Amino acid sequence: MELDAKSLEVDKFETYEDYLDSQISKKDMYYLSDQTLARQLVELGYRGTGEAFKREEFERRKREIEELRRNALSKNTQVYEIEC
Repeated sequence: MELDAKSLEVDKFETYEDYLDSQISKKDMYYLSDQTLARQLVELGYRGTGEAFKREEFERRKREIEELRRNALSKNTQVYEIEC
């Protein structure tokens, strides 16, 4: 399973809402005055820095990253057990 830089970007955020919020500028909030609306506009691609992931895609990529971590940890544990 290969992950590109954009896929790894989701790992910086705890939740999908945090991810959307990271793409909302202070200027956006000044004019919109509504965080929910600002998030919807980012999700639809009208605001933000590039194309935003949909919730399902964000969560899928988070699961993939977690699976890669578990696999790497498992491999490290196996190597340690063999060396001991």
